Amino acid sequence: MSDIFDKCHRFVRAPAMIGHRDLQLAARIFARTSPPKNAGPWIEEDGQRLLQFSSNDYLGLASHPEVHARVREVAERYGIASPMGSRLMTGNTRFHIQLEEEVARFKRTEAAMIFPAGAMAMIGTLACLAGPDDLLLLDEQAHATLVCGAKASGAKVRFFRHNDLGHLESVLERSDGSQAKAIVVDGVYSMAGDLGPLADLVDMKHRYNARLIVDDAHGTGVFGPQGRGTAAHFDVEEHVDLHLGTFSKAVGTIGGFAAGQEPVIQYIRFHAPTYVFTKSVPLPVVAATLASLKLLEQADDRRRKLWENARRLQEGLRAVHLDLGHTQSPITPIRLPGSEALYVAEQLLRVHGIWAAPVVYPAVGLGQSVLRLIPTAMHSPSDIDFVVQSIATIRAAMALGTLPIE
Repeated sequence: MSDIFDKCHRFVRAPAMIGHRDLQLAARIFARTSPPKNAGPWIEEDGQRLLQFSSNDYLGLASHPEVHARVREVAERYGIASPMGSRLMTGNTRFHIQLEEEVARFKRTEAAMIFPAGAMAMIGTLACLAGPDDLLLLDEQAHATLVCGAKASGAKVRFFRHNDLGHLESVLERSDGSQAKAIVVDGVYSMAGDLGPLADLVDMKHRYNARLIVDDAHGTGVFGPQGRGTAAHFDVEEHVDLHLGTFSKAVGTIGGFAAGQEPVIQYIRFHAPTYVFTKSVPLPVVAATLASLKLLEQADDRRRKLWENARRLQEGLRAVHLDLGHTQSPITPIRLPGSEALYVAEQLLRVHGIWAAPVVYPAVGLGQSVLRLIPTAMHSPSDIDFVVQSIATIRAAMALGTLPIE
């Protein structure tokens, strides 16, 4: 008789996936505790000072004193959990409405709505917008939350090869011309760091009468004038039908959003299960996000420093013959064979005092791994040079077989 838990036992028993020793190391790395205060380039754990290259806090706003001051002020006045209840019941305050108005203004849309988490924005939006009679066309590297939302919708889901416009067009040509459809992509792909070709996708959606939905979690705050995102970078903001995003990256807080036409946002507000059936975002978080969003728009100096650091890091890593793929963003994925990223990450932490995130199967394909580095505006040139030299030293030792592996 089959057991729904069988797959779990197969996962931990199957050395063919990444190897038993690799699996043990992965479990140790991914189960390690993070320092409670881990925003900023330098963090501290058990008295050890660590250089961090795994944070999505691109502009350093998570630790900005103005944001912290606003959180303290609101928490002291209203508490940390208020308002109690969902937005449609007792959780709709003037602060929530103000943040939604600010997001709409920032994204240059008619309306916007906020969710308690970015994943809830992606999953809930797609789950309620599409249905069995509709077609969703997703890039094969679309974020997992978009895939989850698409599948939960019950719509017909088709994947096209990553950033392959020709393949997308062939899928569209074979589709029912009368069927409601949407193209769903990332603005910046979180594992590879490359951009969705939004200008070409706008042309495609017009030619095939489709809608275009863009998850710009890693683009918001980083790309475009005032950090308005990837669509602004490509000058196609008004042609993207629905902007999705998160506050947990460059904004430096937590939560997600959807922004678009007023009727669309109103529909999502009353139908997205991840909005209707969950508690409202706590007021201190709303206040922090309002403060941070204002700072983000004025943070051109920080954005410039972020991009300087990204270029320095990526040029340094390529100079020591590391494969970064085709990244076009600060996301810096070092592509390594087998499970090598696990061992590099372990050595970076234990020997060099650097916190970096390895990515292995199933987040990437079998037989490969990625060490994903993310520079921020708060790193110094010496921080960048230190991590490049440390990785080069570790890989040289691995090549010679002199690296002690436990």
